[in-house]
Amino acid sequence: MSSIIHLLWEKDRMEPNSKPSMTSWIEIDLSALGHNLMVFRRRTSSATDIMAVVKADAYGHGLIRVAKELLRLKAAALAVASVEEGLQIRKKVSPSAPVIILLGPREEECGLCLDQRLTPVVYTLAVARELDREARRRKITARVHLKVDTGMGRLGVLWTELPAFLDGTRSLKNLQISGLTSHFARADEKGHPYHRLQWKRYQAALETAREAGLRLIANHVANSAAALHNPSAHLHFIRPGIGLYGGSPSNDPQLARDLDLQPVMTFKTRIIQVKKLPPKMGVSYGSTYVTRRPETVAILPIGYANGYPRHLSNQAEVLIRGRRFPVIGRICMNLTIIKLDSHEDWQVGEEVVLLGRQAGEFVEADVLAHRAETISYELFCLLGRLNPRVYMASKGCLEK
Repeated sequence: MSSIIHLLWEKDRMEPNSKPSMTSWIEIDLSALGHNLMVFRRRTSSATDIMAVVKADAYGHGLIRVAKELLRLKAAALAVASVEEGLQIRKKVSPSAPVIILLGPREEECGLCLDQRLTPVVYTLAVARELDREARRRKITARVHLKVDTGMGRLGVLWTELPAFLDGTRSLKNLQISGLTSHFARADEKGHPYHRLQWKRYQAALETAREAGLRLIANHVANSAAALHNPSAHLHFIRPGIGLYGGSPSNDPQLARDLDLQPVMTFKTRIIQVKKLPPKMGVSYGSTYVTRRPETVAILPIGYANGYPRHLSNQAEVLIRGRRFPVIGRICMNLTIIKLDSHEDWQVGEEVVLLGRQAGEFVEADVLAHRAETISYELFCLLGRLNPRVYMASKGCLEK
């Protein structure tokens, strides 16, 4: 691997030649993204392709830059939430890469979806009919994926209603259902009976679709957790999301460590003030932390306005000089306070890691999210949306 680190500035979020804010910034390690992609690749056969999930601005990591990197690394398809995200891919990433619209189009977006060669997921007859109508006008075939609700209770045709839905599409001659998809509710709980029940329902749905004469060539059901726990569910595609970004695909953070998933996102800031507080002094709103003796604290210019959850008050640790220091007092809108070692000389401007690695220490997203009473998905989305991003990659070393 080249020792030269290249910084890639996100053009639609930062001006060219700008630098990370002294307040806070996110570093996105594209080499870690490539490593995590290979973790999934090694666990699938050559018959299964990877549909990389880049919805929600690539889980806060940046849709455009992450999508470009995943396609460079030969991800077979990209999955986004909306037509709007699909259009961003078409405009800024690739005019032709397969892009699946997981939430499907609104009726008024069907023509645009076809014009831009986006692959919609359908689950209502109204949208299916509109896609057929727009395809007939263009004298083309609208290729779609059909979503079956096998027990998630969200989007999708209920598995019990699939035969009736397929009957309703028989007259749609310009609509071709090329893939059947679903989503597991408890794939992160390895071996859970409900996961097995959903998988059984999905297999029955596949049989129903084939009996109806559908030629299915793009089936996908396995998210990160299912891809790791249920190899039989790999099908034509697996659909990794959180695992690509280094988060644990399980409710156990140990899984990410065991798989050697690497953190892609690091959240950093700098000290803006160092001061000594006297004994018995309250810190921040509500004095939820009170000094017991003279204590040295540092003030950080970040808070919940930067996506650093208020629930981490008196709960989190940060890294400075490769060591852990606790957050004390309530996290404010723009400020956070940490307790330092009083025997050392601390400087304004020193770099602080709130999420990610520094030297030999690691603040894990899943552990931090648990302390904040949330999940790493939400933490990534918040931090990525509210802070400038810097992209880091080693040139030429990520190709398979």
